[in-house]
Amino acid sequence: MDHPEIVTNLKARMQAELDRADAGSGPPNDFPSLPPLAPGRYTSQEFFDLEMEHLWGKVWLYAGHVAQIPNQGDYVLLDIPWATIFMVRGKDDQIRAFYNVCQHRGAPLVREAEGNFSLLRCTYHQWTYNTQGKLVSVMYEDDFGSDFDKSCLGLPEVRCEVWNGLVFVNEDPDAAPLTDWLGMMSEEFDPFQMEKLRPAAIKSYELTCNWKLTMDAFLEVYHVKGIHPETVGPALNERGAVMRLLPNGHTCMTCPTGYTQVEEMARRGYEADDGAMEPIPLSQIAAEVHVSHNIFPNVITPVSATSRQLLMFWPIAKDRTRVDVVHLGLDWGDGELPAGWKTHLDFWDVVMGEDLQFLEWQQKAVVSPGFKGYRLAYPERRIYYAHESIDRMIGPENIPDELKAEPVLEDWCEHPWHRAADPYEANRKAAE
Repeated sequence: MDHPEIVTNLKARMQAELDRADAGSGPPNDFPSLPPLAPGRYTSQEFFDLEMEHLWGKVWLYAGHVAQIPNQGDYVLLDIPWATIFMVRGKDDQIRAFYNVCQHRGAPLVREAEGNFSLLRCTYHQWTYNTQGKLVSVMYEDDFGSDFDKSCLGLPEVRCEVWNGLVFVNEDPDAAPLTDWLGMMSEEFDPFQMEKLRPAAIKSYELTCNWKLTMDAFLEVYHVKGIHPETVGPALNERGAVMRLLPNGHTCMTCPTGYTQVEEMARRGYEADDGAMEPIPLSQIAAEVHVSHNIFPNVITPVSATSRQLLMFWPIAKDRTRVDVVHLGLDWGDGELPAGWKTHLDFWDVVMGEDLQFLEWQQKAVVSPGFKGYRLAYPERRIYYAHESIDRMIGPENIPDELKAEPVLEDWCEHPWHRAADPYEANRKAAE
């Protein structure tokens, strides 16, 4: 992301957006009108069931950070609402993920959020597994008969891969490798040194609303002046935001700021000599403007000078969602968090409260017969692209016509061969 041509291009595109806003002009002439999104996408049990069947079990999902399991035998029980899975570092130092279910009678093997084991023994009937998931011991094995073969009864493994220190899992054994799925996103993260970080805090919020309502709220900055007038609003110039649509549903936003990252630290009380939070190296563009990525389908990753955040949106039911915020910082060694983290986390509590305040009310509103559909503007195109990408995963042939998101943005998706150019111009030339 630090390639000079890319940086120059992004700055030019942000300036072009600001010029467009100053001139009071609309979107680019050939940008398509975004069709309304049907309310049923947020309220229909049928659509929710389609997402569960075709989306969530087939995509790469964030599971944790390698710093959470530094030692052989360390494990973390994942909090994925529909699947009980744990990840563990084996005696060979490989990180694996397994379904948390004993192959005898389905009892959970892991019940603590984290821990360490060399052998994992089911406390129900003492079946025992090693860190590679192999069944190594069965109590009274002879009683199971002569055809019993414990070598066939290891723990069911879940696809698990590590990228820049972040661990992802995928329940689909036929899914493309993680780096293929991430595509351009993989290079985008190279300057952010995620592998050098460790989780400092994790906070969760449970809301009575559809997961996409929460996700939508973080895919645009159209709202910042309205609900963040004293927090995020003064720092962002939302009129200059560039929304990049990347392959496989991923997106990236770059937005001009009122302050550089260093100035923002000072504004929020982070003094360079207080030893509070060590700055993390930034890419050139992230040092000057606000950068936020969306790893499809449910991760938002804003970048700041002293921390990285992973915001995740988990469906519990069609009208219930859990939002997790993972705060990552440079390793502070043994002992408690540096004092500066309190200021940082307090600020995030305020911002998240502002962002989430309307969503439960919004869920009630979209059920109302008075609401005819989501109407999105050019600055909200990341939202529409996310919905298009959901439909591609489900398969349009499986979705009732009245619930489909009409595909209109694929031609506006950026690809590696024209990343250094204005994709709008590249698309126009390709169409000629």
